Amino acid sequence: MKPSRNTSTRVVQLALLTGLFAAACSQGSDNASGTGGTSATGGSNRTGGTAGASSSQTGGSRNTGGTTTTTGGSATGGSASGGSATGGSDTGGSATGGSDTGGSASGGSDTGGSSSGGSGSGGSDTGGSNAGGSNAGGSNAGGSNAGGSNAGGSNAGGSGSGGSNAGGSGAGGTTSTGTGCSIVWDWEGTGVDNWYADTDVTLAVSTTQKVSGTQSLKVTVPALTSKAADDAGTAATSDKRGISVSPPSTSNLWPGATVTVNVWIPTGTTGLWMHVYMQSNSWANWNDTTVGTPTPGAWSTLTFTVPAATAVFPGGINALGLQFGVSGGGTFAGGDIFVDSVTVCGGTQTCSGTDTGSFDFETAGSTDGWAFKGDTAVTDTVVTQSSSQHYGTTGSGSLKVAMTAIPMAPTTGWTSRLVELGSPKAYCGQTVTFHVMADNVTGLSVEPYASANSWGWFPGTASTLATTNTWTTVTFTVPATVNFLGLQAIGLMLSNTSTSATYSGTVYIDGVTWQ
Repeated sequence: MKPSRNTSTRVVQLALLTGLFAAACSQGSDNASGTGGTSATGGSNRTGGTAGASSSQTGGSRNTGGTTTTTGGSATGGSASGGSATGGSDTGGSATGGSDTGGSASGGSDTGGSSSGGSGSGGSDTGGSNAGGSNAGGSNAGGSNAGGSNAGGSNAGGSGSGGSNAGGSGAGGTTSTGTGCSIVWDWEGTGVDNWYADTDVTLAVSTTQKVSGTQSLKVTVPALTSKAADDAGTAATSDKRGISVSPPSTSNLWPGATVTVNVWIPTGTTGLWMHVYMQSNSWANWNDTTVGTPTPGAWSTLTFTVPAATAVFPGGINALGLQFGVSGGGTFAGGDIFVDSVTVCGGTQTCSGTDTGSFDFETAGSTDGWAFKGDTAVTDTVVTQSSSQHYGTTGSGSLKVAMTAIPMAPTTGWTSRLVELGSPKAYCGQTVTFHVMADNVTGLSVEPYASANSWGWFPGTASTLATTNTWTTVTFTVPATVNFLGLQAIGLMLSNTSTSATYSGTVYIDGVTWQ
């Protein structure tokens, strides 16, 4: 079941955030850009200075809109909605994976909405949309600068005070079970902790049933009907629904961790099956448990093991969910299902794995997945493949970034544009090398960055180009603080640092590699 793709404006939140775990990672080679992912929507507001490398986000959250400004290295906003989807769910189309006990999965296609982790009712997503949310770097998309966004270096030192998750665990945050496990979701607050459901399924907190505390998540499901196979060769069908969440960084869903979910189904129910599932690595992988049949009128336990790092990384975990349905002629009259006390135990916190990437932009008309990432209303930056310039002694192509009248920088920041690759097959600790040239270097700043841990902003070191029409090497190391939410994008932030003039010029990028 695939959450719907976020089609809304994505906003860049430039926050220097701290304290995330090292992430386990290893994956085979694949240098094409991933299909999952949209990123920053414009640039970001930053205040003077150069951002430090490897700053991390403490919430792994997604910015769902608005403008985020950092001052003195400390974010004044940027809190997210718990790193979860902002809406939307899948209701149709077939998926290519997932467990189906009687027919094809009924989810997978998007019906709209702007969900980054909404639930679908079918199998896995082979490409899928990005893990939603915009690049956490702050944005002034559509702001005073002709729809552009302001960005600049943040003051050295200080950590962001925003970027925290507004959701995740129940009221009071994550709690210990006393057995080395943590209760990540227990629904003791007033909301559903950023869980989402299919369009005809409703979610609410309830005191009717509970495993611990005073509340649980009530999942109201419509009547479900399936068909059995017949002698004419008609295949059996399934009717299923689901709920899911884009996990926050506090959920500790490291490879090998055990997830336990407590469920309750109505008395008298027959034939209703359930399983826990996970989508990961930029929505490319679907993993689930064996289908189980809960005991009616009582609490039942479902367990799931987070797959190995090779399945999770480098794109990270996108969704954790619960799927339920009937198959082969079974029916469910509809009613309330309750979910409570979801715990996570163990797992391996590692950061390993290598891959190689190489982009020389030699295919005419193809940017090899690299693109301007910003508000669609911003038209002053155009990214194309070009044969006008080339780095090195062989080939003739490069990536051309035509920038026209980029607004002056505000007195406390820069005006920036982002050029990035979504879902790169790069791992923490690997060094990415860019070669950059511009026909106008006055006021131009070039800064590499990564978006990771569910669109957290990880800036590199900003630099200036000393000479026009001369190739300059820019390097960036993917932070070791990438956690189980993975790497979403790498790119370059091109900024106008002048407070007295607009910037117009052509920037060329070539010979992008990592190993």
